[in-house]
Amino acid sequence: MKSEIVSIAGDASFRKFYRISLNRKNKIIIYAKKEKYQNLIAYTAINSFLRKNKILAPKLYSHNFSKGIIVIEDFGDLSFHKVLLQQKNKIKNYKKLVDLLIKVQKITLPSKINNPIGGPHLIKKYSYKELHKESDLFFRWYLPLLFQKKKIAIMKKSIKKILSKHYKNLNFKNSYFVHRDYHVQNIMKI
Repeated sequence: MKSEIVSIAGDASFRKFYRISLNRKNKIIIYAKKEKYQNLIAYTAINSFLRKNKILAPKLYSHNFSKGIIVIEDFGDLSFHKVLLQQKNKIKNYKKLVDLLIKVQKITLPSKINNPIGGPHLIKKYSYKELHKESDLFFRWYLPLLFQKKKIAIMKKSIKKILSKHYKNLNFKNSYFVHRDYHVQNIMKI
């Protein structure tokens, strides 16, 4: 029996990710020292909810929530981000991503879903305040890669004004499932 455990890139959470290979079959181990409910239990509940709605998400194989560990399905390491970097004609893949997003948006949103420890996981209502907060990530994460702080402050004021105007025109009934981590580095091509 040949086995190997390798640390793999994580995300912005308190989780650490490891790929375990056992007899040429891979699984992902996720370890969370902090915020175990949000980083493991809620994560698993959302994945299960997506799977029930025919959206491919990692299947939970085993867990020890008290120790901060879950073992999930491994989709490999070919993200849409890597695919898009390699291709000249990106339209076909962008269309796949938009089609998937539309499929996610068609999911009927319950107020709660079952979590893997037997209780309900409440689905947080998404509000204009949350939408603005999420938009602020653009200013914190991406603009500093291209511009100085002074320029960012000017741009932020102008862009926030435009976003506020557009957000007011949204038909915002809180009836859509919002994934909140839907981006090309988190979507695997399998």
